[in-house]
Formats: sequence, C-alpha cells, structure tokens
Amino acid sequence: MNIGIFGGCFNPIHIGHISLIKEVVPNFNLDKILFIPNMNPYYKDQITVSFDLISNMIDIGLEKESINYEISNLESDSDKNHTTFETIKSLIESGIDDNLFLILGSDQFLQLPRWSNSELLKNLIDFIVVSRDPQLINVEEFVIKNKDSYKLEKVCGRVHQIKTQENKKLYFYNLENKFNISSSSIRKMISSGKVIDAKKYLAPRVLDLILNKGLYI
Repeated sequence: MNIGIFGGCFNPIHIGHISLIKEVVPNFNLDKILFIPNMNPYYKDQITVSFDLISNMIDIGLEKESINYEISNLESDSDKNHTTFETIKSLIESGIDDNLFLILGSDQFLQLPRWSNSELLKNLIDFIVVSRDPQLINVEEFVIKNKDSYKLEKVCGRVHQIKTQENKKLYFYNLENKFNISSSSIRKMISSGKVIDAKKYLAPRVLDLILNKGLYI
C-alpha cells in the first residue's frame, strides 16, 4: 500500500489542503492519506484548539471527497514537542511495511534545513514536494545548486523525480491548482470579523463548526 503522510496543524483545514490532496493522491497512486495533526509544533505557538476539534474539522472538510484517509494521534500530546523525524521514525519502527511518502509544501521544504534532524529524516522516507504559492521552486536550478546531494532522474508531466545520495526519492510536483492561503491568515480573518473573506477558503460545515464553537474569536 502507498501511504502519503500529511502533517501540519490543520487549524483549520482549508481548500488549499484539500485541493493539494485531491491532486497528489491520483498522481502518485496513493492508497491512503495519513493526516498527522501536530498539537504542539516546536516552531510555532502552541495550538489552543483541541485535537478532537481539529480531527472533526478534517472529517467535515473531507466528507464529500472520495479520499481514503486516517487521522493519526501520534502528535496529539500538547505537552510534548513533536518533530517530523521522531514521528516518521516511530511509524517505521512500528513495523509498518507500506510505502511511505512524506508530503510537504514547497514552503516547508525550503525550511527543511531548520527542522530537527532534517538530514536524518531524508534518509528515512521518500518525499513528495508540492509547489505552491508564493514559495515556488525551480527544480532544475535547485538540482544544479545541490548537485552533490541530488540527481535528476526523469521528468514526467508535472513531476520531477530526483534521487538522493541515500537512494531515496524526492518528487517535485507542480500543483495545477495553487492557493496562496494559510490557516493563520484564515484565523486572522475570523478574529477580525472578516468571516465573508474566510468563507471562500473553507468547507461550509467547517466554517459552521468554527462559528458555533467560537473558535479564533
């Protein structure tokens, strides 16, 4: 089974997340998406919304999509600092024998050197890096600048397949539908009373839940 690992705060999940997954799943023949909400990312302020509410928003956001997915509680402890390396390592050590692909936005990939144990992480798992606004990546230039670490193997449509020194795969996928939106900007819209602006980026029932629970206000 091919499983895409999609981590993040999803606070809230928005159309950018959903559209990304809808493109990646068929293009990489993924059988399942494993959402891993991070309730205490060491690089951001602690999330005040509960894991159950985040999970509920994911369920509601995806309810009309034909996507096979699961929500993991591996990073649900808000009292513990979570790192992607430790989470992926834990998944692998659990004996999982599926093909795992870590899905990252191009903005996240560009910040990867700042992540905890980022070099070790690249030895553990194949990456799917999706180009999204505003941090787009010129793959050919990237490979040239990092020729000691990466080798371009082939280009197929919107996908550049790259091989790492550790014989792991790094796939750059140029999203067809790009959304320059973030969860933090949506939270700011809602907190400042601009609900109409936020509505454009959220599934209707996700927005209803946010308003009913008084989130981000």
